[in-house]
Amino acid sequence: MNQDLKSVADQDISDISKILADRYRAGVGGRTHWLTYHLNKGRVTEFGQALICALASCEYRLPGLGERLVDELIGTGYTPAVQNPVAWRAGFQQLLQKFAEILVLRVLLEAPWPAGAQFQHEPANPTTGRRPELAVELEERVYLFEVKCPSLVDHQTARGANPRQIPARSTLGDTLRANQNPNEPVTWPRDNVLKDFLESADDKFSGFSAKETIGVLVVFWDAYVYEPISALKYPQSGLLTEHSFYQLNSVRVPFDSVDGVIMMNHLAVLHAGAQEQGHAHRPGFFRLDHVNGGLPNVWCQNIGGTQLDAFLMEALDAIPVEDAEQVEYQLHEFIVWINLPD
Repeated sequence: MNQDLKSVADQDISDISKILADRYRAGVGGRTHWLTYHLNKGRVTEFGQALICALASCEYRLPGLGERLVDELIGTGYTPAVQNPVAWRAGFQQLLQKFAEILVLRVLLEAPWPAGAQFQHEPANPTTGRRPELAVELEERVYLFEVKCPSLVDHQTARGANPRQIPARSTLGDTLRANQNPNEPVTWPRDNVLKDFLESADDKFSGFSAKETIGVLVVFWDAYVYEPISALKYPQSGLLTEHSFYQLNSVRVPFDSVDGVIMMNHLAVLHAGAQEQGHAHRPGFFRLDHVNGGLPNVWCQNIGGTQLDAFLMEALDAIPVEDAEQVEYQLHEFIVWINLPD
């Protein structure tokens, strides 16, 4: 994009940002809502500015999308924590899911797709009726994306308190489960939630088009990304391996329509930003880059899946999981935590 066109786009996005911020304020009226602090007309926070810019970018590239996302934010139920902490937590989890969708949509819409790419937000699968997050149709193929953001609150609490952790199903884990000592609690894998995500994405992608289809599941997690990676790729039981623990009639469930999973270690960034606790390990709340020592996202390819294009890997700030050398990305069978609080 030349500088003149870039200036026009920047001005358009600035104008759209103001319209969308006003739309949110009008929608919530005078009541306290999730983003009334961040989008206060007198003082928009850094997080609020980043969110509105992401929404405006979506609106600029796919007219109507930014407005729809703002309306969905308005519709996310808010209950003050002092009144009902359970309802507050459920609402905050819905808010994080919406943030995750906004981030991925913004990144994908801004990616350097080949000329002629056609975008559809939540199109209906003609075979199953299910709706993936985004479809991008090219002349020769269709890309489908689904975004998931699990609730990790209880899991994080257990991880912070329990001295032992089993990230993936294994013989050792089976032995520990069979001989549980209540005085030595264990943090168990969150692999069932990943199994559910894969099933949902597979159903949304299957039979979507007569063209070649590339299906990508994007899952948000916190910085402990060895947990989902182990659940997906651990040789003895990983969901994306020949020996997956999820089988029907002793046959692995293959999730054939899911080519792979992008594990996005951005959940803590959104969580911290929404609560005015800083940036965590990335400089942008609704952008993806791991400069200044942050960790990249990783691509976990399914058996028989198509490798994701280089330009999409770069846009999603991802590397193949096999190339990730940091300890946070290594497969683990058993972890003993030390120096836990009394």
